[in-house]
Amino acid sequence: MWKNDISNVLREVGYKVEDRDIEIPQDPRFGDFSFPTFNLAKDLKVSPIELAKEIARKIPVSKYPFLIKVEAVNGYVNFFIYWEKISEQILRRILEGRRPELGRGQKVMIEFSQPNPVHSMHIGHARGTFIGDSLAKIFEYCSHKVIKANYMNDVGLQVAKLVTAYSLWYNGKKPDRKEDYWLWEIYVRFHEEAKKDPSLEEKAREMLRKYEIEMDRDVIKVWNKLVKWCVSGFKKSYRRLKIKFDVWFYEHEFRELGKELVYQAIAKNIAFKDKDGVVVANLENYGLPNVVVLRSDGTGLYFTSDLGLTYHKFKKFKIDKAIWVVSSQQSLYLKQLFKFLELLGFEFAKNCYHCSFEHVNLPEGKMSSREGKAILLDEVLDLLERKAKEEIKKRNPTKDERKISIVAKKIAVGALKYSILKIQPEDQIIFEWEKMLQLNGKTAPYIQYATTRCKGILKKVKKFSERYSEVNFLEEEKNLIKKLNEFNFVLEKCVKEMKPYYLANYLYELAVCFNNFYEKVPVLSEKNLSRRDFRLTLVKAVQKVLEDGLNLLGIECLCRE
Repeated sequence: MWKNDISNVLREVGYKVEDRDIEIPQDPRFGDFSFPTFNLAKDLKVSPIELAKEIARKIPVSKYPFLIKVEAVNGYVNFFIYWEKISEQILRRILEGRRPELGRGQKVMIEFSQPNPVHSMHIGHARGTFIGDSLAKIFEYCSHKVIKANYMNDVGLQVAKLVTAYSLWYNGKKPDRKEDYWLWEIYVRFHEEAKKDPSLEEKAREMLRKYEIEMDRDVIKVWNKLVKWCVSGFKKSYRRLKIKFDVWFYEHEFRELGKELVYQAIAKNIAFKDKDGVVVANLENYGLPNVVVLRSDGTGLYFTSDLGLTYHKFKKFKIDKAIWVVSSQQSLYLKQLFKFLELLGFEFAKNCYHCSFEHVNLPEGKMSSREGKAILLDEVLDLLERKAKEEIKKRNPTKDERKISIVAKKIAVGALKYSILKIQPEDQIIFEWEKMLQLNGKTAPYIQYATTRCKGILKKVKKFSERYSEVNFLEEEKNLIKKLNEFNFVLEKCVKEMKPYYLANYLYELAVCFNNFYEKVPVLSEKNLSRRDFRLTLVKAVQKVLEDGLNLLGIECLCRE
């Protein structure tokens, strides 16, 4: 909305412009919307400065009620909006709950989180988990039909190592604490012992062969038991984070289907056996390194199962698009996977997308689960909850303990999610306890409390008539209207670029804008009833956008007593 109107204005005066070409200037001196002419000027072989001036001269401002003026500045055509004229459309759209229809019913599967079922989730897993969950919520809000999927790599060598360690040193024992924590200790022990006894690595490979090739019943029984325990631990963490999945996939379910596709690839000369009997996908002619798709002993790899799973996703669920939310370290792998599926002749390969992000590292370097060098996700939540409780008790010493606990959990989960989602996904995160535990500044609690402040204002008013515009906005009123108007643009950007980061930062900006309005503009004490009702309507719209936005990040609002 309004970007489309401006691109229409430009088209009406003879210039081919798309909505995506319209920008929102950072500096209000350069208008509310802006069209940079540089690309168009290059196509037309003219000066961008002169082209901007020509376009500005051609636009009959009086013809468009929503425009105050149009200016040309250094190759940009800047549009100044008559916010008093359009505020009703903006506020009604928000308060009536009209959502962007970017998906138009498209069915999308978003696969995310994917922790290995051999140890507990660490803070590194949090990034993909939070991005994926938020992305799914945003896509659904924008009219897509979304299927949230989690994929357990339950066949690989790392599980074989866990099974080997359990069989050697813990056989018959059951977890005496949270299952994934208990299994992590066993997994770490395997790697410590393997440094002293390298034969353990060979025993693990033999365990994998027994599971996958020989299908040894005793091995399968122990194997499945350990995976089940670990997944049970994961589900406890997901419940704590209020994250749910529509479907859980397990690698072992798709290994054989993947092998069938590999055999088809060999028949089509897309893959070949090397001198050692290893099956290799031939991708060098397509600008990608060749990749092993089947071991010489007939056991598959993660790639093998992923082939089968991807085929299954599109055929079983009839999806229009599949998105993998995984780290940038898998970029090459996914390019190879998508290209291999394309060479096999599957049309759906062009509808496979990678939502990429960088790792979370410790100040001393990369985390390692096998060495026990990791910050566990549950540990971070425990500390955040304790810190939140302390802060709440300081401010509300007489508050009921149970209520403090409920609020502290919401603050802890919100603070953790926001601290990760607010960072550009292509930027690395260095995990530092002090920063992660902050509750002030650019944080979820700041936004949560802005929402609570909105509720508090509206709770004091028994009844008011919604009013959507006034004559001559104050600067703070205009700024709020402008910021509210950006909500749909931000969501559109999140969907197109697969980055909830934009929404996380927008909500903070809206909260800052609202708090500035709250401090400088009287609402409940305003004597003019018409203007009072308008300001209350503004507050109601802000509350709606903040609540909806936090929900799309997977963050709960705080209740006001």
